[in-house]
Amino acid sequence: MSNTTLVETQEELNRLVKTLKKEDVIALDTEFHGEKRYWPELFLIQFAGRNGPVAVDPLGIEDLSPIGELLESKVPVKVIHSARNDIDILMHHLGIVFSSVFDTQLAAAFLGNEPQISLYNLIRNECGKAPHKGHTLSDWSVRPLSKEQIEYALNDVRYLLSIYDNQMTRLKSTGRLNWYTEQAESLTFPSTYEIPLQKIFKRVRSTGKITKSRLPILWALVQWRERIAEELNKPRKYIVKDHILGAITAMAPENINNLSRLRGITSGFVNNYGKEMLAVIREARINPPGNIPDIPKYHSKPDISARRDILRIFLKQESNRLGISPALLLSSDMVDSLAKHPPSSVEDFSAIPGLSGWRKEALGDDLISLLKGKLALSLKPGRSPGLRFVKVEQ
Repeated sequence: MSNTTLVETQEELNRLVKTLKKEDVIALDTEFHGEKRYWPELFLIQFAGRNGPVAVDPLGIEDLSPIGELLESKVPVKVIHSARNDIDILMHHLGIVFSSVFDTQLAAAFLGNEPQISLYNLIRNECGKAPHKGHTLSDWSVRPLSKEQIEYALNDVRYLLSIYDNQMTRLKSTGRLNWYTEQAESLTFPSTYEIPLQKIFKRVRSTGKITKSRLPILWALVQWRERIAEELNKPRKYIVKDHILGAITAMAPENINNLSRLRGITSGFVNNYGKEMLAVIREARINPPGNIPDIPKYHSKPDISARRDILRIFLKQESNRLGISPALLLSSDMVDSLAKHPPSSVEDFSAIPGLSGWRKEALGDDLISLLKGKLALSLKPGRSPGLRFVKVEQ
């Protein structure tokens, strides 16, 4: 692999990448800071091939494009635990599109583990090891890195290939490799990592009493805050927190004095952003944006509420039967959609976003039967009572 555990020069990096390209599968991880930034700063990249782990210091190497070429290639497979953050930061810093990713956290969820299992627990479960946790909160920006920091970072990739081998064997033996592959496909889609402004809009909307007439203002302010945060490379909350943005929307102030009276607004915010924010509010009043996200209403009608409750019980039962977490089987949005618009056929079921493919295979027939009234909930008698679903004769 390498004669050193830390690569710090261009020559060492080029040599490392040349070696890694010969592997069929490699492990990957990163160390970064994102708490005080819009775009997280990358401070370390860890790799592991079959011959062991090595770390790359991106701060001392001018050209990281060899890493980009490696990550864009179909071979080797890149094994990452909880891959989204690592993919997101490397896509941004290297300007690449990933190929051939295996997420050990997602695979673990298909094999009966909790959906957000930590790497520490997965290593302990799969390898019988307990890596040291001492540098979880390390400042990775400080140089030189200590030997203890490097060793801690290398442990994040040291066991991943063994875990990958174990998980691949079990996914194949349980017939769930296709299920996993389908669910993991979106990990390499750039669209997966686009900023979810619609979700942010919905979240801010829930922080206060914002009437329908104020929604154009809220959408304009959400987009304005996003632009400022990106330009300054600061987290959204450093510009203005969600609940304050919601309160500003509800008030819709027309002048600086009104804005200044709002609880939680600092004089610094007013001085820095007051005039610009008021201009955004005025423009949204005059020319409301036309792409305001829809906010689905929570239906409390008896039939919809009853279906929602039954679906949750069914989902819990199926989760236990399959050994797959309820959240992975059906998201809360999917449950809500099924409760509002129950499919009457396999074709209708497949037309619902996210319910084709492996979910149809895992749940389809019984779920459709349930929603068509062909399955009923029964209290099982006997020494081990419990709820169960039974077929109903029409």
